[in-house]
Amino acid sequence: MKEIEGIANCPEQQVILYVEKEDGKFGPIQTGSYLSANYLDDYFYKRKNLELSLRKRVINGEISLVYYYMVLVDLSISELASRAGISRSIVKKHFEPKHFGKCSVEGLRKYAKVFNVPIANLLQIVLINMDDHLESLFILENKTRNISIEQNSTNNPYLSVSKIEERGK
Repeated sequence: MKEIEGIANCPEQQVILYVEKEDGKFGPIQTGSYLSANYLDDYFYKRKNLELSLRKRVINGEISLVYYYMVLVDLSISELASRAGISRSIVKKHFEPKHFGKCSVEGLRKYAKVFNVPIANLLQIVLINMDDHLESLFILENKTRNISIEQNSTNNPYLSVSKIEERGK
């Protein structure tokens, strides 16, 4: 790669590349990450849309939060089953809300540990008002003051949706 081809404008994420310099010698240059500069915003856009579509399916009772988190964490059924210590067939059953309701507290604990979320988040979606839209986020410890919380039931009998808004913005 020539030196001019290695230059990318991304001050947020810098990388070192070894390139052919103008004098014909190879050496390091510090430049921005090409992937971050050109594709990172697209990744976050697609990830946000994926989360929104999965959230709608959970709220409509089509899937459980086990499937929701498995897709967001990018695990296969086999990986999830292995990490949770639950058989593949039972994990697949827990993708459906009717079978998810039969999951034990110990099973919920295992899933929560794999997904690195509190057990309560396998039974609810927490939405935080971020300016003009709602985001599925965790409440940070330093953000708990001046917050109002509203919880609503859904068509999924094992799920409630919590809306959290910061008051006095």
